[in-house]
Amino acid sequence: MLSAHRNDDLLTGKTIAVICAVALFTTACGKKSDAGAPDDTYASLVNKDGTISFPADFPESYMFIGTWSVTAPSGEAEIHSVYSRPADVDAFRSAGKFPDGAVLIKEVTIAKSADLVTGRASWAGDRKIWFLMVKDRKGRFAGNPLWGDGWGWAQFDPTDTKKQTATNYQTDCKSCHIPAKSSEWVYTYAYPALGEKGQVGLPVNSHRGNPPGIVPAVATQAMTSGVASGKMAFDKTCRACHSINLGGAGIGPTLAGVVGRKAGTVPNFDYSDQIRNSGITWTADNIDKHIEAPKSFIPGNRMGNLFPNGIKDPGQRRDIIVYLKSVAQ
Repeated sequence: MLSAHRNDDLLTGKTIAVICAVALFTTACGKKSDAGAPDDTYASLVNKDGTISFPADFPESYMFIGTWSVTAPSGEAEIHSVYSRPADVDAFRSAGKFPDGAVLIKEVTIAKSADLVTGRASWAGDRKIWFLMVKDRKGRFAGNPLWGDGWGWAQFDPTDTKKQTATNYQTDCKSCHIPAKSSEWVYTYAYPALGEKGQVGLPVNSHRGNPPGIVPAVATQAMTSGVASGKMAFDKTCRACHSINLGGAGIGPTLAGVVGRKAGTVPNFDYSDQIRNSGITWTADNIDKHIEAPKSFIPGNRMGNLFPNGIKDPGQRRDIIVYLKSVAQ
């Protein structure tokens, strides 16, 4: 939904500038609309049973609020552009929270890249999907699987916005928003248009993006063991969603002490029912099977949706497990 899985250093600062420049010229994002306050969301976009429609006045009545560069679980580079209505943005800038009925729209596109005179640049290509969220501070649709945690959640076909494709926000949408729970499930720090009050929850491990080919950490001569190579593989493949610190949950639970632990038992983490009820103990063999085929080892778990291809290299899986054993706490 309105987040990225994690930036994999795909884009440079120059790239982001190019993206924003493109957005400014191709959408109604350069300035606020003069249309005034939007119509009541629940009269225009939501019917009596909670079905959400895509707004007919997009993009004319919306403004661009920020962009993500994302490496999808498949390895494909994406650009996520996010929009809201000027009145909703004004309300957030004033109160530090979205008002009832606020609308957020995310457009996910395939990134195209080339070496230009300004440097390596990326821009939006073919559209993959639309996501939409409607703020609900009154709990209007209890029991509707697309409403909960203060929002209505929807996904729309990339070529036909009359086709809403989400079925359950818990499985289709929420998992990517878990780290943003404290800011009402929205990564507000990524949206400059929201102003200073949006700058909360910034990841402690955030850093400047690196050009393709520049790796932040390089193995030294001393780092030749399975633990060292496992750490490098973990940092590249797993750390975007998992911490190795006690209590350091992200999209996924902390993996500190995971070897030998029963699945679904880290305190205060919101596990899927599939993991919680699996009866699995995370032995080295079960971890190996799970990260090789996340979608099939425990069917229906969230990691299967976020990282469906898994890790096919048996040596890399082995090294990651060696590393996880080394950080057991």
